[in-house]
Amino acid sequence: MRLLAAALLLTALPVGAADLAAQLDWYQRLELSTPVSGVVASVNVQPGQTVRQGELLLRLNPTLFKANLAEAQADANRLGEQMADAQKALSRANELYARTVTSTTELDAAKLHHASAAAQAAAAQARVDKARHLLDESEIRAPFDALILDRQAEPGMTVAAQNQPPSLIAVARADQIIARASLTANQAGGLKPGGRLDVNAGGKALAGRIVAVRAKADGHYQLDVAIPRNRLLAGMAASIRLPPR
Repeated sequence: MRLLAAALLLTALPVGAADLAAQLDWYQRLELSTPVSGVVASVNVQPGQTVRQGELLLRLNPTLFKANLAEAQADANRLGEQMADAQKALSRANELYARTVTSTTELDAAKLHHASAAAQAAAAQARVDKARHLLDESEIRAPFDALILDRQAEPGMTVAAQNQPPSLIAVARADQIIARASLTANQAGGLKPGGRLDVNAGGKALAGRIVAVRAKADGHYQLDVAIPRNRLLAGMAASIRLPPR
């Protein structure tokens, strides 16, 4: 009777269903730095803190960046006025030429002066845009709702970004975490990014989304499944339920 009950139970189980031993890891871990050099003025976060997307994490001393922007803006304003004068002169030259009061040579000279003024004004505005961009890059802001994993910067620290910018702050997604497992080629067959798999982590069954199925050099595959992070941490054990075959 017991054998019969066991046989009925086995036939009720999905064929090929399996639980993969997995481990949790941070999702979208990023090492953040500034692409410009300078001296760190302030660091606003500590490891373990969660921040909202766009929140200011670190700022370099902005004095030089602001001065460059002000200088570029002043130059752009001056050349913009010259451009306006050249436009007026060109309009006047066109009017006089239409009345046959002035020559083609004078009209061409006005056009050339206008084109030169326009080019200089455009170049000056480009310098303003560049200076504003460099000022923006002197700050680090959260690229998404993030958990602060590490902080390597302190006020007064000099950042030299000419070669390899140093890692100043490490972050990962605050709302999701990865369940990672190794599996065979047969198990990986049919699994695609975007597919849904159930994950058991922290004593709870969680609905997960496949984010990657990576081929490894040894012929195995690495499966990454994103799940809600809640209070889960990297390094915790988990299991991934593969679909029946």
